[in-house]
Amino acid sequence: MANYYYSDGFAAFFDSRYTGWVHAFSPRLADHLDRQGLPERSVIDLCCGTGVTASVFLAAGWRATGVDGSSAMLDIARKKLAPGVESGTLTLIEADARSFRTPRRAAACVSLDGALNHLGSVAELAECFGSVHDALLPGGEFVFDLYAGSHFRHWNNVTLTDDDEAVIVKRGVWDDSTRTGMLRVSGVFGTGMSAQRVDQTLRSWEYDGTEVAGALEAAGLVPAEHDFEQRYVKCDSGSCSLTPVPCRTVYRARKPLEQK
Repeated sequence: MANYYYSDGFAAFFDSRYTGWVHAFSPRLADHLDRQGLPERSVIDLCCGTGVTASVFLAAGWRATGVDGSSAMLDIARKKLAPGVESGTLTLIEADARSFRTPRRAAACVSLDGALNHLGSVAELAECFGSVHDALLPGGEFVFDLYAGSHFRHWNNVTLTDDDEAVIVKRGVWDDSTRTGMLRVSGVFGTGMSAQRVDQTLRSWEYDGTEVAGALEAAGLVPAEHDFEQRYVKCDSGSCSLTPVPCRTVYRARKPLEQK
């Protein structure tokens, strides 16, 4: 998974500008999981980024484990959520989403905002889902979202952010025939002595429902229906207004009760 958001500058820019949907959806997700009769209130936030979702679960009284491949993202999460780390209600782990391990299993796992679109094949998706399966308690629940092509087509443009805090250029390409593309994000974020260079290249892949269902089945997870409102599948990015909505699919799956 070569898309880890490795630079401090990009992590800070991401935390400031790219977390709107996660802020909006995480409370709804926590409410959903609270109503599922799970064996305990523990959650793994896979590709946790700067800790937005983990913060919501901690505030609601859950024990959380955040997993991410980016030390820069985890540094921000660690600073923002220091009381949780110090109290032991939050554990942060730097690990690959395909092969992560946690100190103890949890009742739920979540992965938000198209993080798993960075996985480069259906095989890698299944490998990740296998790690999720192993990290869940029997009867545990997995909720995640994946972006559709309608989100990625706006990568075929050059966009400029130019304001008091950031001068950022985004330019990339998306190929509908291969359902993959790349986006280069570069510039400067911050002011004065706190200004940081932003330089990140992202690669993403689109997966359809059949591929996702097959990967879940291969991992021993059972797809399930959900009742998340349609407003949550719309993008919050202004650049996505260039393409149709919805731009993402929310998925839900369970680990069977009889599995250990």
